[in-house]
Amino acid sequence: MAKKYITQDILKKKTLADIFAFVLERGQSTRREIEHETGFSWGTVSSNVAYLIEKGYVREKRKETGGAGRASCYLKAASEGIASIGIDINRSGLCCEIVALDSCVIKKFEEDFCAQTQAELIEQAESLCRRALDWCKQGEIRVFSLGIAVQGSVNGRKGVCTRFTGIEGWRDYNIKEHFEKAFALPTYLGHDPKCMLLGEMHRRRCESCVLLRIDNAIGMAVLLDGRVLDGTERFELGHTLALDGTGKKGLTLEQCGTLSAVCAVRERKETELFASPEKYEKELSEAGAHLSCAIYNVYTLFKPQRLVLTGKAVKLDSFTESALSLLKEEKVEITVDSDISAAFGAAVESMKSAIREFEF
Repeated sequence: MAKKYITQDILKKKTLADIFAFVLERGQSTRREIEHETGFSWGTVSSNVAYLIEKGYVREKRKETGGAGRASCYLKAASEGIASIGIDINRSGLCCEIVALDSCVIKKFEEDFCAQTQAELIEQAESLCRRALDWCKQGEIRVFSLGIAVQGSVNGRKGVCTRFTGIEGWRDYNIKEHFEKAFALPTYLGHDPKCMLLGEMHRRRCESCVLLRIDNAIGMAVLLDGRVLDGTERFELGHTLALDGTGKKGLTLEQCGTLSAVCAVRERKETELFASPEKYEKELSEAGAHLSCAIYNVYTLFKPQRLVLTGKAVKLDSFTESALSLLKEEKVEITVDSDISAAFGAAVESMKSAIREFEF
């Protein structure tokens, strides 16, 4: 077996990647901060930063001091010219966001979910990606990486989706490999609630958080001790049993605590529900009540600093109030935000993972 050697070129690339990752992670930083926290020499930091600035990955900004003294400088990831693409593949709809290196969303595309088969779903997601790439090409924006968030069961490490809710006959599919071959871009694949949580943590750090996405299905992601747990599909609530009015085990939470469950009771479409939610107040409250015990149990199990509820269902007050009813006396920070984006989280996470393999 041939020995593997760490060459000077490999070391240089790793150093460059480490410094670029530091700037991306911090949002803004100074050369001195990079030097002190990475352990690299001042000369190494200066030369690598100069290269990143020259290639357009990093910008140097001056802080406004308001006084007569010399303004200090800080480094920030580029806000134009380079971006990553994030795609959220969900039965509630497909969403694509083009995200600049400084984490600002510069363009968003949305499409209704229309696939009936596995092949049709891959084709629709691929078409959406081409649409985003064409937009970037027209705007002379270089695409740095691609991130994909997927509903269902996902093995992010292998890049495989093993099950997609609502599509019969789904076979294990390596989505990461497919998109890397199709578009020649470093690609990240993640479970959709995990991508949402990663996006939230990028914008606002904390040590522990549980995020629930409630649409026509229920997804869950968990952050403990500053680390997002992998394989959080095993913690999803959707397939656990709820109790009926008599205290007996009834339907699964996905069958009684989601938007599709509310619509099924009255045999109405989701558009009708959102057009006149006051007509469904009883059904929404009942669906939230089914979920409330599970949410309380999740809080009791993990004791997170933050609990985040997102997805289309939390746009409906009757549902949300009922779902959170058992947490009124608990000291936990609760965020209810239907606009948290899995596409954004996937794009940001793809930047971080792509740095190690990107050719600067």
